[in-house]
Amino acid sequence: MEIVDIVDANDRIIGSGTKAAIRQKHLLSRVSFVILLNAKDELYLQQRKSTKKTYPLYWSGSAAGHVQSGESYLEAALRELREELGVATDLQEIGKFTSAFDKEIVTVFIGRCEGPYGLEKAAIEKAENYSLERLHSESATMQMTSYLETAIPMITEALHGTG
Repeated sequence: MEIVDIVDANDRIIGSGTKAAIRQKHLLSRVSFVILLNAKDELYLQQRKSTKKTYPLYWSGSAAGHVQSGESYLEAALRELREELGVATDLQEIGKFTSAFDKEIVTVFIGRCEGPYGLEKAAIEKAENYSLERLHSESATMQMTSYLETAIPMITEALHGTG
């Protein structure tokens, strides 16, 4: 059973509980969101499995997950990369936001990796590389998680210095 911290609007820990209990009570928790880039600055995105409780078949980042109790955002991001993709790489924090819809404070990281990736079949339907141009042109017809939608300007800024 995964225990995560409950946080206030200022990201201060105020308690802990299971993910299910926190979600049921609409309390705020922490999430790490990772985008991996290849040498062409393409984003490695995953489509979530149809069996996922939230955002089934939506496109999301390379890896993401709740920060477990006692874990830092960076530690959670590195753990999720290992679990979901079977890789390890250096990560840089590029931003943080609060998702009112998801009741989560999300820290966004980027890193560089060429793969190969060992996809976690239970969580990931498929994965593809997207250039920012392709992502912008297809975004109107893609189902994207709120994390990915919010992170795109942060990623654009980190890569090109424009939002």
